[in-house]
Amino acid sequence: MRARWPRLDRLPDGGFVVAASRARRYEDADQVQVFDALGRETSSFSVGDAIEHLLVDEAGHIWVGHFDENPVGIRRWSATGRLDWSSDGSRIPGLFDCYALNVSGTTAWACPYTDFPLVEIRPDRTDRPVRVWSNRVRGANAVAVHGERVTFYSGYGQERDRLAHGELTATSVEPTGVGLLTLPDGSAPRRRRVVSRGRRIYVQAEPFTAWGVFDLSV
Repeated sequence: MRARWPRLDRLPDGGFVVAASRARRYEDADQVQVFDALGRETSSFSVGDAIEHLLVDEAGHIWVGHFDENPVGIRRWSATGRLDWSSDGSRIPGLFDCYALNVSGTTAWACPYTDFPLVEIRPDRTDRPVRVWSNRVRGANAVAVHGERVTFYSGYGQERDRLAHGELTATSVEPTGVGLLTLPDGSAPRRRRVVSRGRRIYVQAEPFTAWGVFDLSV
């Protein structure tokens, strides 16, 4: 594997995808590698610099959210490197940095900087592939969605471990409560990795040997 500062996920057929979060212009190698279940490379391609999130949905689409050093927003790729959806022209307000990205089924949810709306993306729906709700929560880097309920995790400064709960209305996310995410021993996660999937937020705290799960449905 060639990736430095990698992002990775599993494909539905048992294979996996690994991507370098930074793409160096002077390197010839493709940034993304796709492997089958036996570990053999089956394809490679580039998706652009500054990968913040990489998630694979249940159909095998690869969702990539970028941070602001390459403000191309959110894009969906096939496992062979075909770009099949882009946030360009989607009228998502203030999309300069994909702070939070969640994949549930074949739907993606995002909470991007600078306006931090909650965004639902369904590229295969012809009538309204993108829906946007205004949102007052700032700085979240993970989001869980379950029915009409939403939870945003993290924030700026002292809100680093915040869980901000809300409910969807026709046009906005209305706050319903605020809490703190702690590890099973009651401590704060400090340094951690975070992944959002559907109603769950997965947190792996230093020393990065185990995952904890927040489940919005519980």
